[in-house]
Amino acid sequence: MKIHYLPKFIRVLVFDIDLTLYDSHEYYDSQKYLFMHRLAQHLGISYQETSNKVAAIREEYRRSNEKRSLTLGQTVFELGISLEENISWRNELFQPEDFLTLDLKLAKTLEILQKTYQMAAVTNNTSTIGLRTLKVLGVNDYFPIVIGIDISKESKPTMKPFNMLAEKLNIPINQMLSIGDRFAVDLELPLENGMGGILIEQVSEVYELPSILKNI
Repeated sequence: MKIHYLPKFIRVLVFDIDLTLYDSHEYYDSQKYLFMHRLAQHLGISYQETSNKVAAIREEYRRSNEKRSLTLGQTVFELGISLEENISWRNELFQPEDFLTLDLKLAKTLEILQKTYQMAAVTNNTSTIGLRTLKVLGVNDYFPIVIGIDISKESKPTMKPFNMLAEKLNIPINQMLSIGDRFAVDLELPLENGMGGILIEQVSEVYELPSILKNI
């Protein structure tokens, strides 16, 4: 865990989902494989050729944008894949129920946090897949708001879902804390815009949040 910045007054905790609220790299990697396989079918080329195309687009973007990276969701837009297709493929292909299980310790942690903070999830997956993931983990009741790419219409890194959340809750952006596993995707822009930010490397670090935040 790395605490980048904690506002003096926090009212909302904004969690990423994938590899933040669970540790299964098997599930996470399956998403990439399935999505890339569908992309290859769509383009009519091999999986390896597709991987090479994606890698080339990402490398060119890094060279032109001060080494910032594109997410897979952003990269496929460069290959002519529409947002609607992106959403449809994810909802069809991804199966969190096949990889994840109930996490009682996570549920207890979020129950404690909910007593003090409002909570929401912002994901680069669809809200449908996000909700299914939260449900299989047994924590969907703690997230009354889940903003996926089907709602924000943009993949992180972007401030749009965070701004949408601030507007919906009528809470200033500088009273929100972003918690996620990728600095460039989940934290960099929120920090630049006044939000707090905590980098999570594994879900066991999420379990520590009540004691950490209690000391603010």
